[in-house]
Amino acid sequence: MATRSHNQPKQRIRTSDIHCLGVFRTIVEADGVSSAAARMNLDVSTVSRQLKDLEIRLGMRLCERGRSGFALSTEGQAVYQLSCDLLRTIEDFEDRIDEIRNRNVGELRIGAVNHVLTSSDIKLDQVIRNIHENAPDLDVSYRVLPSRIICRAVLDGQIHIGITAHELDHPELDRFALYVEQHRLYCGEGHPLFKAGGIKLKAGDIAGHKYVAREHWALTDITAEEFGLERGAVANDIEAITVLVESGLYLGYLPTHHVEALPVTSRLLKLDITNSNCDVPLYVYYRKGARKLNSVQMFLDELKTT
Repeated sequence: MATRSHNQPKQRIRTSDIHCLGVFRTIVEADGVSSAAARMNLDVSTVSRQLKDLEIRLGMRLCERGRSGFALSTEGQAVYQLSCDLLRTIEDFEDRIDEIRNRNVGELRIGAVNHVLTSSDIKLDQVIRNIHENAPDLDVSYRVLPSRIICRAVLDGQIHIGITAHELDHPELDRFALYVEQHRLYCGEGHPLFKAGGIKLKAGDIAGHKYVAREHWALTDITAEEFGLERGAVANDIEAITVLVESGLYLGYLPTHHVEALPVTSRLLKLDITNSNCDVPLYVYYRKGARKLNSVQMFLDELKTT
């Protein structure tokens, strides 16, 4: 695909280009045109055409798509990062304009790991209800995201607030510890240790058993392997870990509030093992400077108060 020579005039960004860059960002984050079309509720042909239009406008191939799968080109990776920066700047501009008007309108975008929803320590439902009472015109969006991508979503401007156990020190991020989540070791019916209900176990009693590891290395993995457990399966969120533990094939660390919220038909046994408890801190992340936004400050204040 031809590229602009030094003698050609500089290409100016148009409104349609910004729209197509937004579509391109969604394609990358959805890992393909088809899944992006479903996420945006559009036809695959429409999304493909907008991607092609963007490639023509920029004069470069942004990605490979076909039977071999979806993959960004070198140029596509650079354009994706630039488009995230541009779209984030536009979103910040819109937010700041609303601030200048001194109106609590616009959108507050929150992203969190799925098991936060069942935690009585956070009470997100009450936080959001209180925000609505103070700012009824503020649109609140809530996305359940894998722990490992939440900080990146905050940095890219996809969300204003991220709640995760993942620890990341970044010059553009602020964070504070929200609360400490109790994780305990469980097994499912059919596992050899299920019959140990009410029996005090020792580390040697569980050594060598398979457990469900996190996709991202976590405190629970450190504790599990200190007790001699062996990685038998890997999962990227609490729901997936729960299903694997319920199969009776693996042990697994789960938040106690999550297990207590499961249907009574779920057969999980919390194992009584000395020093096996694992307490995991959850953090709230937001971009530095985000406190200047009324919506973000309102959420942080409500979260701490509630």
